Amino acid sequence: MKNPNDETSQHIVILRNLIEESVGRKIKTPTDFSFLTGVIMERTKEMLSVTTLKRIWGYIDGYDTTRYATLSILARCVGYKDWESFEQNYCNSDQESSKLLFGESLNVQDLAEGTQIRIAWNPDRECLLKALGQGNFEVLESVNSKLKANDTFHCSLMILNQPLYIDNLVQANHESALFVVGNKGGLTKIEVERC
Repeated sequence: MKNPNDETSQHIVILRNLIEESVGRKIKTPTDFSFLTGVIMERTKEMLSVTTLKRIWGYIDGYDTTRYATLSILARCVGYKDWESFEQNYCNSDQESSKLLFGESLNVQDLAEGTQIRIAWNPDRECLLKALGQGNFEVLESVNSKLKANDTFHCSLMILNQPLYIDNLVQANHESALFVVGNKGGLTKIEVERC
């Protein structure tokens, strides 16, 4: 019989990987944990201590269990309502979901300047983006979106069926810290059009 604690541990590992993908870096050093604390605060308006994150990532020894509330904050960081929603909709809905997620992603750091990417999300929203290098983009075209032509922003990773977290969004010379695209259902299209 499967130990439910083993399954929870596996789901925590999947969530850690998903968070690392969404922030565009591996969480391995004290600086990484401080950075992640800031990202979590920006995305969820909740605070998790560096020590708690180090324990969850196995950087330091800690408790055998992690509180549901803590796991829910981490799940919200990548667009889920709570830990239960993450387990039901991501971990349990499709045994291949973690492979699918990481297989259908675009590491934007590798894009050449001038590369154009078309993204879409529900309902009927679409943007054509131009890579400016180092994860920065300019919006060239926009349909039914709050993003408008000439807006610029930064992101680390684009993942199909996951929300797109962008920061340093500049719209008409006004800057905002964080903006989420496709909060419900994630991106439905990521296509590299041309260089």
